[in-house]
Amino acid sequence: MTVSNTTRSRSLIVRLQELVTRERSATFRWTLSLGLFAVALLVRLLVNDELPSGFPYLTFFPAVIIATLVCGLWPGVINATLSGLASWYFFIAPAYTFELTPGSVLALLFYAFIVSVDIFIIHTISVTSISLRQERQALAVLAAKKEQENVLLLENEAYQREMSLELAHRMKNQLALVQAIVSQTLRSTTDVAALSDVLNGRITALAKAHDMLIHGPAGQAMISDFVRSTLALYDPGRLKISGPAFDIAPRSALSLSLILHELGTNAAKYGALSNECGTVEISWAVSDDPHPVFELVWQENGGPPVAQPSRRGAGSRLIMAGLGAGSTVTIDYYPAGLRCKASLPFSELQNQS
Repeated sequence: MTVSNTTRSRSLIVRLQELVTRERSATFRWTLSLGLFAVALLVRLLVNDELPSGFPYLTFFPAVIIATLVCGLWPGVINATLSGLASWYFFIAPAYTFELTPGSVLALLFYAFIVSVDIFIIHTISVTSISLRQERQALAVLAAKKEQENVLLLENEAYQREMSLELAHRMKNQLALVQAIVSQTLRSTTDVAALSDVLNGRITALAKAHDMLIHGPAGQAMISDFVRSTLALYDPGRLKISGPAFDIAPRSALSLSLILHELGTNAAKYGALSNECGTVEISWAVSDDPHPVFELVWQENGGPPVAQPSRRGAGSRLIMAGLGAGSTVTIDYYPAGLRCKASLPFSELQNQS
């Protein structure tokens, strides 16, 4: 058998399965079954004079087969019953009577055997086809689910790789950040006796922030507490933190901690927190739209003059990565102070998946 013949054979089988398994209304099935019987009877009456005796069921067998195949078991049974009665009355001698003779009994038994076998085979094919269709649908659903799981797995792996790279960047930046903390402490603390305690407290806060970056929050976190905890190593008198209270999911919290940590590091090294008088305003809000949007603003004031960097480093890339799917981030390098605005659909901010 050639490839084209095999393809045509498979196409025919698929069409037959679709014909058998297609869902139809009860009205349509019963109307079609009775219509097939009427057509078979009419055709048989029209060709009656042209046929030799002994073919009473010639047009009724196809009608029974089609009715059972397309309309189902019981419409097929009714079609076969009506066909048998019509053949008995019109075409089995003596005609136009339901008289039982040895010949008519034999003809009726033959008919009953043939249509019973036909109906049994066709019904078995129909049930098998429906079962195969249901199995194919179940397999299709399972395949789609597995594909979705694979996509999520790949996304999670990519996310983990990204976090690992950024954590490596954080480790490389720790010495520079410690140096900035020590410099700030020396400028703001004149009491030598208290210098050790202040410096130790800030280094401990840095260690806690770094631990938060590695492990992430164990559960949902209140955003105000989380922002203060992440920025706890900086002088609270130079931070103005404001915004409504609500919980954020762990994944959003981790992304937010990375952004705040990078902004704080840059501010301590080059921006408003690198001198003695600069301040930083951290504020957030949620819009009243039908689809609320979370927006966080980091505004530096009183620091050294700001100029846009000639190239984007790893830290800037981390900030621009945003808070997750659907997030947008803008950074403006105003001479008076850097301004960073990050936004995200509020539903994504609290999404636990």
